[in-house]
Amino acid sequence: MSNSDAREWICRTLLSNKEPRGAAGGVQTRGLADKRLLWTPEQELRIGFLEGSKKLQDRVFETLLRWTSPEEGGANLELTRAVSTKSSDIRISFDEVGGSWSMIGTDARDVAVDQPTMNLGWATEATPENDFASVVLHEFGHAIGLLHEHNHPELELRWKKDVVYADLGGPPNNWSREDIDFNVFLQYPLNRIVASDKPDLVSIMIYTIPSRWLSDQKAITPSDHLSKGDVTFIRQLYP
Repeated sequence: MSNSDAREWICRTLLSNKEPRGAAGGVQTRGLADKRLLWTPEQELRIGFLEGSKKLQDRVFETLLRWTSPEEGGANLELTRAVSTKSSDIRISFDEVGGSWSMIGTDARDVAVDQPTMNLGWATEATPENDFASVVLHEFGHAIGLLHEHNHPELELRWKKDVVYADLGGPPNNWSREDIDFNVFLQYPLNRIVASDKPDLVSIMIYTIPSRWLSDQKAITPSDHLSKGDVTFIRQLYP
């Protein structure tokens, strides 16, 4: 993945139970999580790899540990390498044509033990560090229950939907309009989410949103590291 491609990559989240959603409007928030799908604080999460070289697997694992490191994310979870994929809670694949995606939180339990719960299709041994961290931290944020910041019910974004459909409907995503609606435009109902109340448009969990997708609004570019807002929120979820 080149630096230019990295700023355009879009991940696809998977939920086992999709629900109807309402329209957007209002204020911006600093964090968003599905409260039904959070793991238990202090829980051990065993990470398995279905493929990939040892070097690539080690690089991914060391990166995702940043979510739990006391010096960085501080989430009160214990991340370990699974002895086998059959004993893993989260299973990672590297299918290049599958893009980047993850199950949300404990939805991973519903996936067969020989199937991935996360795919890092754009992560390789040679990916530049900032781009690599951006993808891995984002997808593992989903794996521990976080949602896309731009899907918050009260976030006001004035979308140019025809432009978004055209961009995401082509390479490298090749999404259907249903995928685009679910991942970009539709909103989570308030009774399903936990959210903080301060804006953080550099969260690792927000999409890269070019200005051409918006009507008279500036582009949004997430961090390639955990923002202060990400750290505050994840420590509230996993104290």
